[in-house]
Amino acid sequence: MPTRRTNPRQNTTPCPDCGVPLTRPNPADLPNYPIDGALTKPTPYLRVLALAPAANIDVFDFSHPIPDELGAAITLALDDNDQLRATIGLDPHLNEDLRTDLLAFAIALYTAEPERIDNTPNAALGIPKTRVRAARRGAGHLAYHIAFSCGRKTSSATFDSREL
Repeated sequence: MPTRRTNPRQNTTPCPDCGVPLTRPNPADLPNYPIDGALTKPTPYLRVLALAPAANIDVFDFSHPIPDELGAAITLALDDNDQLRATIGLDPHLNEDLRTDLLAFAIALYTAEPERIDNTPNAALGIPKTRVRAARRGAGHLAYHIAFSCGRKTSSATFDSREL
């Protein structure tokens, strides 16, 4: 039977926008949680980064200069088994907090709104590094929950995007 120790949602505050409990799971309290699971990583950025492979997302740092206003880019493709995959490139010069929020937003775009990316001419979106007002729903709101559950407290993990 779940207890307050094994079910932290019993002691949480609901998100004011969607009502989902705001939780930061503790791997030690999760039975059978993998010893090297995403939540065991030392920083919020590394925790969000560790989520990407499970969602068929490859993440890399751009090795060449990108436009100053961009912080990230995401593109879609089919792998050899016709499974949808995403590739996310990040500006390597950003601080870890901004990288965390941009990566959470890009993951949220891919998981919640892949058609938004796929419907562009190159199946690619650029994500400027300037945050916008926190979204109350959609990919920006999902990004907030991803970042929060990985230990990142931010006022907004919502960004604009543009076709590439």
